[in-house]
Amino acid sequence: MKNTVNGLIANFDNFSIRTQLIFNVVGIILILGVLMGSYLNVVQTNMMKTELNEKGISITRNLAENSVNPILTDNQVRLQWLVETIKKSEPDVVYVFIIDENGEAIVHTFKGGFPTDLKGINPAIGITSTLLLDTEIGSVRDISYPILDGKAGEVHVGMSQESIRSTVDKFTVSLALFVLLLMIVGSTVAYIAGSVVSRPIIELKEGVKIFGEGNLDHKVSIQSRNEIGQLATSFNDMAEHLGYLIKAKEKATKEILDTRNYLTKILSGSLDGIIVADHMGKIEFINEAFIQIAESGKDQIIGCDIYSFLKEKDEDMKSFFNRQDNSNATFVHELNFITPAGKLKSVILSMGSVEYRNEIKYVAVVKDITEIKKLEQTKSNIISNISHELRTPLNIMKGYVEIAIDEQSDDRRNGYLQKSLKALERQNWMIQDLLEVARSEGEIENISLMKTNVNNVVEMACKLLNGKLQSSGIDVVTKPAVDRFVMADPEKLTYALTKLIENALKFTDKGGYVEIGTSMDDEGTVIYVKDTGTGIPKEHQVHIFDKFYQVDGSSTRKYGGNGLGLAIAKNIIDQHKGKLWVESEPGKGSTFFIKVPYFADKSL
Repeated sequence: MKNTVNGLIANFDNFSIRTQLIFNVVGIILILGVLMGSYLNVVQTNMMKTELNEKGISITRNLAENSVNPILTDNQVRLQWLVETIKKSEPDVVYVFIIDENGEAIVHTFKGGFPTDLKGINPAIGITSTLLLDTEIGSVRDISYPILDGKAGEVHVGMSQESIRSTVDKFTVSLALFVLLLMIVGSTVAYIAGSVVSRPIIELKEGVKIFGEGNLDHKVSIQSRNEIGQLATSFNDMAEHLGYLIKAKEKATKEILDTRNYLTKILSGSLDGIIVADHMGKIEFINEAFIQIAESGKDQIIGCDIYSFLKEKDEDMKSFFNRQDNSNATFVHELNFITPAGKLKSVILSMGSVEYRNEIKYVAVVKDITEIKKLEQTKSNIISNISHELRTPLNIMKGYVEIAIDEQSDDRRNGYLQKSLKALERQNWMIQDLLEVARSEGEIENISLMKTNVNNVVEMACKLLNGKLQSSGIDVVTKPAVDRFVMADPEKLTYALTKLIENALKFTDKGGYVEIGTSMDDEGTVIYVKDTGTGIPKEHQVHIFDKFYQVDGSSTRKYGGNGLGLAIAKNIIDQHKGKLWVESEPGKGSTFFIKVPYFADKSL
């Protein structure tokens, strides 16, 4: 028989694939027969279980209904008769018992007494409850049913499952013999058909695997002339063509990736924000610079309307999006940009359109010019303020000198000249401030540190400003503490202190109060200038030591000055390795503090 099988295998190489499939179908039919037999077995078993279960439920329900009156009348004889009758009349009933509401057996059919194992088992929940028990006599399904909703107890009926098992066992034996026969026939057929059909298919599969691993030059060698052989020939032709296409695709993909990486580096390195939006203005792509401008996360920006970042809709942009032909259109405009957090910025938005995959896309470059705008405004204010401050004393001097020339009275002429000198002195202070700033912008001027008496510095500063102090109409008080020597340049430190005193006088109205004093701590001597002036808002306190910064920088500001005094004082104190800070509250005045380190020998 082995020779016969081998002969069949050799001859099957020239059979058509249709003939080979016939054997496969036969095998499938055999498998389906087994599955169908198993299915029928399961269906039969379930049907028998269902019928027996329904029969048990019906018996239990009828017994529960018939037991109501005997239980209520305490007629145990009637109850015992009912349970015995059911057990005798129904061959599948193994036992019957009734329990009261406390779980104690009232009547039962057990000859040796009520089994303790059944006490409390399978309580009736709802209407009917079932439980499969494994007993000495085989599988028994306990079915319980409440009497008067459980208020009068429960009925339990045990239905034997052995009739089902017996029927199932008989069917299983028959099915096993049938399956065994099918397995013998099916195995023989599957062996013959599988050996013939699978050999070229396996070879073709291996060829596909090798090709998939990257060996694009591999060819499948199948000598048969049937459909499998024709398929192998087609596969070899396809593999050759695919190999060419894959190599071409890999080359093109590499070029695309190189270009993409190049463009990505350009976009990532751009300091300006870049947006790509669809034809409706919905944002599809952004670079890192735009995320920083918007001060939001990428996920929160992608998909948003580009208009949502504008404080007000720009009509020119609206017209740009609504144009019929945007193939060569461009748009450049300065706009007010608002971040998702509500922060307002100034930007220049340059936008053009491109066609991508038959769709119009808009590419926008967003340049944040907020700081530039601020610098331009600051520059304008500085120039305006400096021009005003320098021109004012010159005009005063010019006016008084012209009046003095024509004045006949010597006393009046001298008075006019004195006023001219005061204006000249004011301009001299401003020029000195500008020179001080110019020096600090270049190489820091060397300071001459020496052992210095701080109280003398306070006294020198007050003498230099004696005229201003007396004419200010402000109550100026000095409160020097016990003196300690510090390492300082007396002239520079005095100059810095005069800037603080001038600042206090400028922002304190007549009738106000300015206190100049000293104190000491573990690190150094503190000089403070306290006033009852206008005070400084908290948001401006961090900037007041910047050059040319003024809380009110407009040309119509109430207070004069060039915004250099505090910056000069800060620069001088920094050169002393000291500290300058302010404590202020609007409407309640300000206190400026200078801390200068002690002289190395603290005993002096």
